[in-house]
Amino acid sequence: MQGNPSGKLAGASPRSLCISQKNVLLNSFPRRPKLPSVALQTLQEIRRQLREKFPQAHAAALPSEAPDADHPFTLASFPVGAISEIVPAQEAGSLSLWLAGVLAQPEAPLTLPSLILVDVGDSFDPASFTPAACSQLLWVRCRKIPETLRAVDLLVRDGNLPSILLDLQGLPAADLRTIPSTAWWRLKQLCERVKCRLIVLSPTPLVPCASLRLTLSLRLTLSDFDLHRTEILPHLKAETHRLRHAT
Repeated sequence: MQGNPSGKLAGASPRSLCISQKNVLLNSFPRRPKLPSVALQTLQEIRRQLREKFPQAHAAALPSEAPDADHPFTLASFPVGAISEIVPAQEAGSLSLWLAGVLAQPEAPLTLPSLILVDVGDSFDPASFTPAACSQLLWVRCRKIPETLRAVDLLVRDGNLPSILLDLQGLPAADLRTIPSTAWWRLKQLCERVKCRLIVLSPTPLVPCASLRLTLSLRLTLSDFDLHRTEILPHLKAETHRLRHAT
């Protein structure tokens, strides 16, 4: 995103952007009316012919290599032009640990951020990271589902930063269930058009059109709780699932 909408911040604080309904105005997208059966069959036939004639344009945007099972912190290994989903096997804390692995410990602060973190529920704690780690982020803080969807829509359309992390782990399950499936399919289409990498951190499987799902597991003993976060990272394991959906 060009510029810094929130102004300059001093110290170790990441760039912060609070988006509300007042400063993000996007048109609502009502559900499309159902097509008659004949028209639907015609549309499906046209799609089939287009897929046969232009197979490369309709190929799934999956990476040649999935994220490494033992060290799944490389964002470049996630598919471009698609939505990926990261869920914990049991422990929700594994999602925060994964984010810590992504930020790692860079040698020096970056002049411009390299990725966007949309934080719903203030799960991200900038005080627990170094200034150099925080400099990698454009931190977007949201409070409710509607403004979150508008913010992600706007950021994907912007297209200046190729990787967007959507952290939903701070929301209760009841709120997550209010997200319509049509919202995810719309974001998927936007990602395909802009070639954006959208990675959703969710306490449970949520995205119906995710191209890749990473399931994180973390097994710790009592003695591990005395270790520093960097020493716990090797205990985080990931299982990769490639998902296929109709287009």
